[in-house]
Amino acid sequence: MSVQTQGANEAPTCHGGLENLEQEYSYALTEVEGEIPSNLKGTFFRNGPGRQKIGDQPFGHWFDGDGMLCAFTFDNGKAHFKNRYVRTPKYIEETAAQEVLYRGFGTQLPGGLMANFLKMPANPANTSSVFHGGHLLALNEGGKPWKLDPTNLETVGEFTYDGQLESSMVFSAHGKIHPRTGDYINFGAGMSGFGITGPKPCLNMYRINPEGKLFKKTQVPLQSFPFCHDFAMTDRHAIFFVGSIVFGNMLPFLLGSKSISDQIKFDPTIPLKVIVVDLDSFEIVKTFESDPGAIIHFGNAFEEGNEIIIDGMFADNFEANDTLSNVFNPDNRFGGGKYYRYRLNMITGSMSSEQLTEVESEFPTFNNDFLGKRNEVNYTACSVDNGANSFFNAIQRITFDGDAQLITLPPGYYGSEPMFAPATDATSEGDGYVLEVVYNAYDHMSELQIYPANDLNNQVCNLKLKHHVPHQFHGFFSCDVFCDVG
Repeated sequence: MSVQTQGANEAPTCHGGLENLEQEYSYALTEVEGEIPSNLKGTFFRNGPGRQKIGDQPFGHWFDGDGMLCAFTFDNGKAHFKNRYVRTPKYIEETAAQEVLYRGFGTQLPGGLMANFLKMPANPANTSSVFHGGHLLALNEGGKPWKLDPTNLETVGEFTYDGQLESSMVFSAHGKIHPRTGDYINFGAGMSGFGITGPKPCLNMYRINPEGKLFKKTQVPLQSFPFCHDFAMTDRHAIFFVGSIVFGNMLPFLLGSKSISDQIKFDPTIPLKVIVVDLDSFEIVKTFESDPGAIIHFGNAFEEGNEIIIDGMFADNFEANDTLSNVFNPDNRFGGGKYYRYRLNMITGSMSSEQLTEVESEFPTFNNDFLGKRNEVNYTACSVDNGANSFFNAIQRITFDGDAQLITLPPGYYGSEPMFAPATDATSEGDGYVLEVVYNAYDHMSELQIYPANDLNNQVCNLKLKHHVPHQFHGFFSCDVFCDVG
């Protein structure tokens, strides 16, 4: 282990939080500042790279680190923590060999062209998770889901919905559960065949019922291969922002001389296109076009009269890829986007947008019971200049009208995606808690901070872990309890 050092008057950077966590734990969380709420019940899953190195070899991109699921379980005022790596072939074989054996999004195999020729990136199952239809899945948009046992996080295997996910089909990390029907809607980038100009890009769309059966799928045609990571959803529509972050000439990747990361770029000549898809028919019903840009992650979306209203984190570049390709560089800073609201008029075809807050934001979340209908509050991870802003170091609670409450962590403490967890006795949208995993760079330890969702100024409690948790990507809260909290 090597934790970033600092001068006497300097706060440490976030980079110690990228060190590997090799050990897998399962223990009751007994070191608690404050009191765990008795009306907080369920399991908070988080997924992200648990390691960025094999032996002395770093992966070539943050997206290539092996997926490690964490589970915080709450019941009767007690809490439990466990973590476990997803046993993909990549993880198993590279662990045994203690060297890089698989190509990744930004990782090239040692050995040059011949070692990488026609090799496809491995699926590290490291981006998000979902519990739906009785299945706990670890997700990465570069491959199939991986199923785990929710009681102990042991890997069951690659999951294809009884073969409905065909060999060429990938499955995004950002599916959404439709509150009214209970269906799980997801997508994945794909090809719909070949034309005279080459492969024909598309989005494969999937709809899975509450029993876990994939019963509907289709292909949405596109003009180019975009970096499409997330989508927005109302009660009736799925909305895809096909932005200016695109995959360039992929021949060098196929030949082995370049990684996918090397070939992805922000093209300012490509406009931002918005595709609205009917959730029942899976047909495109409207398209919109705007100035160049991209949305990486979305907040909520809903319909009001003739308009669809969508919150998203806007970016006008992809400079973040340089940081993600070299995570151990102490000069690199992990940043966010700008919080925008879009309005799409389904009658006139007009599209407008406004920036809601000046704070640099990412990872928007909200009470998922309100997905697809008007909600009053969203939460984001933020980066503010507090003397140590190499990573997200604040949480923002922002109302629909744009009133923002900002909670800044002390310099040297770094947060993550905030997650809303409903209270068991909830009667309104804000009845619940915001869960925030925080890395303490001074002590190289992590903790789970819990805030009342209606007022972030009054932190409820702080649960201390016995180790650090490497910076992760996305979480999912289930009201189910899968293990004894002890």
